[in-house]
Amino acid sequence: MRKIRIINLLMNADAYSADTAKRLDEIGLVNPYSFRFLTVDLIKRNVISVTGDGKCYICS
Repeated sequence: MRKIRIINLLMNADAYSADTAKRLDEIGLVNPYSFRFLTVDLIKRNVISVTGDGKCYICS
């Protein structure tokens, strides 16, 4: 459920590329780094990508 929330928040923020990427706290995720394994799982599944400065976006 929390994975879907991360994806929906990124979609609502139009974070679809490295240029439009957002930090998880910027998109309204409360305490975004407490569930780090969820973000890592989304990255491994190639659902989201992370920029060098820690911003996330939806993979196309």
